[in-house]
Amino acid sequence: MNTFLKKLSFSFLFMAVTSTAFAQEAPTRSYDDPNKLYMGLGLGLDYGGIGGKIEYLPVKNIGVFAGLGYNLEEAGWNIGASYKIKASERLSVNPTVLYGYNGVLKVDGASEYNMVSYGMSFGVNVDIHVGKQGNKITTGFFIPVRSQKFRDNYDAVKDDPYISMDNELFPFTVGVGYNWRLN
Repeated sequence: MNTFLKKLSFSFLFMAVTSTAFAQEAPTRSYDDPNKLYMGLGLGLDYGGIGGKIEYLPVKNIGVFAGLGYNLEEAGWNIGASYKIKASERLSVNPTVLYGYNGVLKVDGASEYNMVSYGMSFGVNVDIHVGKQGNKITTGFFIPVRSQKFRDNYDAVKDDPYISMDNELFPFTVGVGYNWRLN
């Protein structure tokens, strides 16, 4: 057989074997793909208190989410959006804005003071991608804008001589959760 035909046959055989071998590998999910969908469990405003969150990234770097949970008084909810700023291959820093519950006042023995504040909150969270499936750990820091009515109610509780305050109302909140990539 001609040397040229041997080389050509060997080349075709090599390409057929290697393309079949590489075709069997499952691709690793990219962290940059648009149209990502996440579902997570956690604590914080973006999870509705102690609860769950669904997040959808319709385009690269933009996330919209909804959280539903229990805020120690009633069902808590939040909706919001974030802008994903990629800091490294597996880390993003995300300015976030949300609307929904952002404060709870619960007074044992004086339920007339119990109140949930609803309004805007602004903050930043960090997504840390873990594993090959695109799952992530999210931690956040939020500044809630609480209503004047809620702040007045809080001041009334502090001024009531029959009520002992165990906890102060912090001007910020934190959150943490684990989110599974669904697609």
